[in-house]
Amino acid sequence: MSDEALEVDILAASLRMEGSQSSDMMEHLAKKLQLALPDHVSVTRGGWILSSTRPVKDLIVRFEDVHFQLSKDKYGPVSPKQIKVVRGVAIKTSDITFDDWINNLAKEMSELAGRNSQAREAMSRLVQ
Repeated sequence: MSDEALEVDILAASLRMEGSQSSDMMEHLAKKLQLALPDHVSVTRGGWILSSTRPVKDLIVRFEDVHFQLSKDKYGPVSPKQIKVVRGVAIKTSDITFDDWINNLAKEMSELAGRNSQAREAMSRLVQ
């Protein structure tokens, strides 16, 4: 197994563990991903504007050719999506499984880290 494949597996396992061990997976993933890749992550919060709790409603991780979105309605399950982007325009949105979402996100993060030293440092912080 190559070093890059191992990094992707470790990152995917870390993200999956965050999701499975927390009572509020979206909140934990949003915090971790915002800290690791602040320029690539946007979070939309729901709830009443003056409420003390404003849960994550929508989490989007943007890369040049693909975006990864996790959405959660107030009472519904988490909905993972992968969005194909060409020249800044979303051309295809696919519903995928949470495991596929995690694996594909980890691969994109690994590719970004290979091209960008700041992203590599962020990825190592995310795994810790």
